[in-house]
Amino acid sequence: MGLEKAARYDAVAMIIHWATALLMIFMLVFGEELMEGGDEAAEAGNAAGALFGPSLHVSIGVSILALTLLRILWRLTHKSPDYPSTMKRYEIVGAKALHGLFYLLLIAIPLTGWLAFGDFLKELPAMSGVTVFGAFPVPAAPFSADKDLHEIGSNAAIALTALHVLAALKHQFVDGDGIFRRMLPL
Repeated sequence: MGLEKAARYDAVAMIIHWATALLMIFMLVFGEELMEGGDEAAEAGNAAGALFGPSLHVSIGVSILALTLLRILWRLTHKSPDYPSTMKRYEIVGAKALHGLFYLLLIAIPLTGWLAFGDFLKELPAMSGVTVFGAFPVPAAPFSADKDLHEIGSNAAIALTALHVLAALKHQFVDGDGIFRRMLPL
């Protein structure tokens, strides 16, 4: 039996959530390899191959940032469903904190990547042809940030993603409270 409509997110929120989740999981698994593959292709003299991985990395990062900003706007203008009455107060506080941290990371990770891109270009000038969606070069950042900030954010996102999935599975299979289905279109 499905949840009542008011106990579920709307279709737009679901689409934004799952598109962001798929892109983020892809980046957490393959993001570093996309950049390293560009380095390896550049060293091998393959100019087109050198730009493909880093351009894809940058374009997906921009997509994640745009989807996150859209989702925040959507959340500000559309009420999210109430938590089940069976949830404990600490679970609700934890869920809200986790979502807040996710929003922060989904903005900070792309921005720190952009801020570190200038130093990346200094190390590998051949990457100056990296583009966003194949349409325009990566704009210069107003200042530089250490690439370690980008990596720390990515590692934090891995931990939060694991916690988020485990919490959803716990609610589905241990508590049986329907929280998992709030974000499913079924």
